[in-house]
Amino acid sequence: MPSPRISVCITHYNRPEKLGATLASLARQTRMPDEIFLWDDCSPKDPTEVARAWQDKFPHFVYHRNERNLNMPANLNEVISRASGDFIANLHDADEFDPRLIELWAAALEAHPSAGMVYCGLESPIPGAPEPKFWLAPEIAPLTNGRAYFRKHFLHKWSSPIWGTAMVRKSVYDALLPFRDRFRNWADVDMWIRIALNHDVAYVDLPLIKTDEGETPLRGFDWKKVFIHHRMVEDGIRLYCEKSGARARLPLLIQHGGLVLRWMRFQAGALVQNDSDRLKKGFTYFWEVLRNSVPPL
Repeated sequence: MPSPRISVCITHYNRPEKLGATLASLARQTRMPDEIFLWDDCSPKDPTEVARAWQDKFPHFVYHRNERNLNMPANLNEVISRASGDFIANLHDADEFDPRLIELWAAALEAHPSAGMVYCGLESPIPGAPEPKFWLAPEIAPLTNGRAYFRKHFLHKWSSPIWGTAMVRKSVYDALLPFRDRFRNWADVDMWIRIALNHDVAYVDLPLIKTDEGETPLRGFDWKKVFIHHRMVEDGIRLYCEKSGARARLPLLIQHGGLVLRWMRFQAGALVQNDSDRLKKGFTYFWEVLRNSVPPL
């Protein structure tokens, strides 16, 4: 049986100084991808020179620079639409990858035909710390039933255990694309939720990705990000109940109640720390919290 073709899709925005290390780590893979697509979203800092330096280092390397900024979901949809591999890995532009990443991800999907996607543990450097932080989850099995995965890791939760990098079967992307614009830079989480509700989830418990911990506007707490995540989980609850024949009203009430509780904890923390700016910011979002805390009938 022939080995599956593997595509790697990299979305890039404004980090050309780190892109070389990303591509160097891909060049060291024990299982070389059959094709690599690098899509720059009209970055103010042009990565073209870096991309050209690496284009001859891979069997098939395609670099494209958008004429205008599409934002993350549209740029990711665009690059994935070019991929022809059986397995498609979407990777971040400033991360570095263990030489075994592509090989182990592909092996996991081959070993578990019911898995729609596979992800892995992470290594995160901490500025000023002698050792990095490792994000591993030994309690997660190599293969988990997708709906059980949703219940444990997404239902009434406020973060995603899956980083924005994963390998997905092309057939799964063909059925579930696009990454939805309304979820902005966190549209990947919505995709992982939808994959889990339609397929099983595979996991490799090794820190195969060294994440970039540089400062970006997307890091840190942001109420807009909380509302987006809330709506993604809300959509997931409806889909889960639709597939299981259950009523969505109670889990939606619990989800929306959790949003109010999160706001109250945020405000209490601001009071304890005597942080007036944080307190004012919380009250700014008070009506938005209330508007989102009553699920539709």
